Amino acid sequence: SAAPILKQAFDAEALEYRYPTVIAAKLAIADEVAAPLSKLSPEDRAFIDQVLTETLVRKVVLARIREHFRSSHQGAGEGYAG
Repeated sequence: SAAPILKQAFDAEALEYRYPTVIAAKLAIADEVAAPLSKLSPEDRAFIDQVLTETLVRKVVLARIREHFRSSHQGAGEGYAG
């Protein structure tokens, strides 16, 4: 009879691109929002810092940043490029 097939849990997040550092993530976020992070409000910077303490997975970081800036800056005339 055939040998049993071993099963291993699959961690999809392990295969996702991660920013190598928080600085690299912040540079990508600045590019995404089309503004230096130093020009953002303290609340926006705190939100970004919170996201980056939770994860450096590119897809997750950018999705949360886009959602935050779309909802918090709608109609505010902000220069958000997303």
